Amino acid sequence: MKFSLSILFCITIVFGFSQINDTVISEYNNEIVTKLTDTLSPEFYKVRYNESDLLYKITDNYGNNFEDLYGTRNMRPILHGVAYRGGGNNYYHKTAKRKNQNPLPNDGVLNLCQEGFSTSVYLYQKNADSIIDNQGCNCTNGSTNNLNYVQLDYFDSNHIYQMVKMAYESAKYDSIGPIYLHCWNGWHASGYISAILLKQFCGYTNLEATSYWDIATDGANKSSRYRSIRDKIENFVPYPEFKLEDELGNRICPPMPSVIDSSKIHLEIQHLSLVPEAIPVNYRLILYEIQFASGKTTFSSPSTNQDLIHLKDALRKDSDLIVEIGGHTDRSGNEAKNKVLSQKRAKYVYDYLIKEGISSSQLRYKGYGSSYPAFSNKYKSGRASNRRIEVKIIQKRDYGTGTLVNESAHEDILLKLENIKYDEFKINQSYIMTNLNFESGKSELTDSNNKDLTGLLLFLNSNPNVTIEIGGFTDNSGMKEKNDTISQLRAQSVHSFLIQKGIATEKLDYIGYGSKNPISSNQQKWGRDKNRRIEIKIISK
Repeated sequence: MKFSLSILFCITIVFGFSQINDTVISEYNNEIVTKLTDTLSPEFYKVRYNESDLLYKITDNYGNNFEDLYGTRNMRPILHGVAYRGGGNNYYHKTAKRKNQNPLPNDGVLNLCQEGFSTSVYLYQKNADSIIDNQGCNCTNGSTNNLNYVQLDYFDSNHIYQMVKMAYESAKYDSIGPIYLHCWNGWHASGYISAILLKQFCGYTNLEATSYWDIATDGANKSSRYRSIRDKIENFVPYPEFKLEDELGNRICPPMPSVIDSSKIHLEIQHLSLVPEAIPVNYRLILYEIQFASGKTTFSSPSTNQDLIHLKDALRKDSDLIVEIGGHTDRSGNEAKNKVLSQKRAKYVYDYLIKEGISSSQLRYKGYGSSYPAFSNKYKSGRASNRRIEVKIIQKRDYGTGTLVNESAHEDILLKLENIKYDEFKINQSYIMTNLNFESGKSELTDSNNKDLTGLLLFLNSNPNVTIEIGGFTDNSGMKEKNDTISQLRAQSVHSFLIQKGIATEKLDYIGYGSKNPISSNQQKWGRDKNRRIEIKIISK
């Protein structure tokens, strides 16, 4: 039965996404064609994925549970057979692991294609140029489906409109497969768009939509920075042109679960590595993977302990991060001895981190004895769990308050002139003026107080023997000849600014490179914006 259903499913994809061939259709009677149309229906996907409610996970945090969708992570329904949310399984992938901040791995894209999805939407900009364009796949009957994989910004109102329109069209026409809206973990950005879709198509109130967003972050919602996101959800006004009739809305809208298991909604140490912006200062994280035997102050194999691996990763990523290692005991024995015991447990972890190269300036340690039990001491299992290590966040990087994920915080730090000592300058090294941007087709400087221009001026005045080349660049829009001219004019505008500010002409050269050497993808608007830039090259010093 599974095999025959799979064949029907694949044939349906071909009809839904390629031009219908009358000769092919004539080979099937009307009854079969009707069944084929139904296979992309909300009912089909609801049964196939066993979709019980909005919090039901088709794939879990590690990308498991549904092999045909491996490569996705924390995948959940938003609208039955219409829209799904989740992340990309890069961090926990069984093979070819890569950093979390990436689009879907190849098998995730292929599996979505084979499952009949019409579109996958990557909600972040970082590494979007590695997206696989228009993934084609073979079905079991030899036919093909094309999955359109695009990057759209969760914070851009025009892009939100496009996503709502995609969901509307998938809801209206069973021949159009579902869309998969994904971020990195399947918590914040995908949850934000999901809350908007629930307001648009399922009549969710502001309270219902924001509560859904909070619950579906799996506990990673504690930081005060998310207040602005709740405001954005509340401020969203459904588009009247995409209103569905009640009958269809009832057909596609999953319920919230009647009982929510709050024990599964909590933060763990992996969150500090994966989504540090979600963890508030003074929050305490239990290292569940660390186990101390009764009366012991050490444990075996700290180098392979997953909680310590996550903690080291977080400390190395954020040099501003300062944590307290807290040791705890159960209530057995004398409290004075428990204090000493807990102190030694904390010191053991502290010493291990120092040995691994973590700076002592990022670490504190303290023993709390049995004063703060996290579990009941009545039972043996509870006492074992209370012999634990907790990590308290004392200080961390400020990730801002206006976005779900501050992607720039995860970017490699760009070279900036004001941050480099004179002895560290390298001849022919280029420095990108990251804050100086140009409108498409324009070469004029619109902000003479731009901090990059001010920094460049300060740098040249402080280093009178340095000579530089000012390089102008464009995106790849338009004709090559025009791009060459515009890039030259952009470089010249910076050159003229410096001359007006008193910099000697012999210290400056300028050249236009056109659309050569892009630093970002020209497929997306944000990438083209980055490519319209100025670079400063050190010629001599």
